[in-house]
Amino acid sequence: MFVSEVEFMLHIPKTKIIRLKGQKLAKLNERIHQRDQHKCIYCGNRVDPGEKFHHEHNGIKSDQIEYGVLLCMDCHTERHHGKKCNDVKEYCRKYLINLYGESIYSK
Repeated sequence: MFVSEVEFMLHIPKTKIIRLKGQKLAKLNERIHQRDQHKCIYCGNRVDPGEKFHHEHNGIKSDQIEYGVLLCMDCHTERHHGKKCNDVKEYCRKYLINLYGESIYSK
């Protein structure tokens, strides 16, 4: 039996996007700072309290600890716009996979 593309797509489970605001987002940010010991995971420089974490997601930007890492401003800029953006991305992903397992990027 042939399944149409539409029928196939209807059976794909959706990934829930979590968007936090206010105190809940601040608490998540604090938890990521604590987990990463207030240091950039890429270069080791100190990251000031309150500096927003970087989302290293799998196509969907969701406010979850499994997708957040601390990057200093220089490494954050490098991740998005630099020549080493793929290196920083891969480093962030490996860091999170080491903490939470491979399944976080297969959702």
